[in-house]
Amino acid sequence: MKNQHGFLMPLALFILVGLGALAIAINRLGSGQFSSAVQEGSSVQAFYAAESAAQLAMHQVLFNTADKAGADLKCAAVNGRVQAFSTAGLNGCSARISCAVVANTGDPAGIYRMETTATCGSGTMVAERSVVTAVRYE
Repeated sequence: MKNQHGFLMPLALFILVGLGALAIAINRLGSGQFSSAVQEGSSVQAFYAAESAAQLAMHQVLFNTADKAGADLKCAAVNGRVQAFSTAGLNGCSARISCAVVANTGDPAGIYRMETTATCGSGTMVAERSVVTAVRYE
């Protein structure tokens, strides 16, 4: 009888330590998934901000433009511009616009290459995406 005294105490201690370690592992896994979901959301926002900035740049270069020379001037005016967004869904995002005239020898049309790089989020949860588009003005 004396050899069996206190056998449940080490077993209970082992079970408590094992369950505690399991709880900590589940907690860390859950917080990692939350961070991943937030990062994915910021990445999608950055993509849409870059795409919106590219569409805005194309509109500013091509809309109400009488000739290729006017489009060239508008491209130069848009180049280097930073667009900040305040609309729902893109709030806190900004995009840098780059516009360059691409010359084709013997082609009278203007070809414009626009690259937009958007940044969304803050701190360690920052996402950056780039979109490259080209448009031809005849």
